[in-house]
Amino acid sequence: AEMVELASDADLLIHEATFAESERSLADRASHSTASDAARVAEAARVRRLILTHISPRYDAESGAGLEMLLGEARALFPDTEVAHDFMRVEVPRRDHSDHPHADE
Repeated sequence: AEMVELASDADLLIHEATFAESERSLADRASHSTASDAARVAEAARVRRLILTHISPRYDAESGAGLEMLLGEARALFPDTEVAHDFMRVEVPRRDHSDHPHADE
């Protein structure tokens, strides 16, 4: 609930997604998130985009098959999801926030 509040209405959420849903018990024991957890936070917080990071090496970055599985799990819940990669640059377009309650601060 705290993560959802912190991310509320963000343009971009970068969230760790160390494990797949099939390793839920391991994720819980290690205090990490699954790709689905990240997607649920993104959806509940009404963010615009989600980028998954801090992914376990077990998802074989060489072949990409594991990364595609994680991406699929997240996109099933939150379609605008990407997986981060080294040196990735992300553009976050400026929005007009004049109607935001704290616009004058």
